Amino acid sequence: MKIELINLIHTLVIWQSILFAVILFTPKYNKRKENKYLAFLLLTLGVHFSYNILLTNQLFIDILPEYSCSYGFLYGPFLFLYVRFHFRKDLFFKPIYLLHFSPFVAVIFFTFLGYRVCNIAMYLVLPTMLIYCLYSFLEIIHYKKTILQISSNFNNSEVKWIKSLLIVQLIILILNFLHLQFNEIILLDFKFTFEPIVQLGILVLVNIMIYQGLKNPHFFQKITEQDLAVSEINKSNEKINVEALNPISSDLEKHMKEDKPYLNPELNLNALAKDLKVHPKTLSQTINHILGSNFSEYINSYRIEEAKLLLENSEDKNITIMEVMYQVGFNSRSVFNTAFKNKTGVTPSRYKDNK
Repeated sequence: MKIELINLIHTLVIWQSILFAVILFTPKYNKRKENKYLAFLLLTLGVHFSYNILLTNQLFIDILPEYSCSYGFLYGPFLFLYVRFHFRKDLFFKPIYLLHFSPFVAVIFFTFLGYRVCNIAMYLVLPTMLIYCLYSFLEIIHYKKTILQISSNFNNSEVKWIKSLLIVQLIILILNFLHLQFNEIILLDFKFTFEPIVQLGILVLVNIMIYQGLKNPHFFQKITEQDLAVSEINKSNEKINVEALNPISSDLEKHMKEDKPYLNPELNLNALAKDLKVHPKTLSQTINHILGSNFSEYINSYRIEEAKLLLENSEDKNITIMEVMYQVGFNSRSVFNTAFKNKTGVTPSRYKDNK
């Protein structure tokens, strides 16, 4: 094997992908369903780059090129399933999901029979990956809309890293497209070839997946089908029975002021509905259509008012922002700061200094 930059990158991708795919299959990590799809994605990368390194060194060139496009039809489904299972709590693999892999199976099958399928299918790889990438972004949108309806302490960090993963994926797709159109470009008398940039981008992507795949989030709430139903009911055009919801609204306001359930950092829609002896969907409709807010905003508005009182009237003048944060029910500094600034226009620290 020639010692060249491309070969070195390929070797790193192969070694890292296969090693960490095996780690993600171990009992410590495969308890999280999404890690299995991340492991399969990394395995695909490892096998694909093993294929690339053989071609780069002119090995098995009478057989391997015919299958060159097949791997591209695995990346999209594995990435999409990883994202979906990452956000959904009660999902399980359904036989219908196998349809996602039918293009890959078709390419392998017809190529084995002697048809040059990749001569045509190669042009479908990037569009297919782009579609799956966009579907993955939709999963993020659905998750964010739903979690705000059921949780009072939404931490955006897990969503941000999934977004980062998809953005890097999109950049690689764009660079790959440019690589297919132009082998190199000349800029200010310098020649740039796209292939090393694409390969380096994939190496970066692999390391992002490895880091996050091995990392266990401190707090991350997944959503269920019931949670999705709660979110959907608030988007429907069904006429709301205001007269039936008004008494629930009054009971809710009384409960919030007298019992202060919002001080519990684990408070969610189901727990609050249980306190009021109503169905979670009914409570969600009350908060959205009668009180004009989603669950997260509603609960956090009470927490911010409580925080303001502590910052203004606390007997302990040395009370810290973190102490206030925990006392009023937040468990994330970033969530507390964002909610406080949205409500008051200033950060908790600035608010405290001004009092």
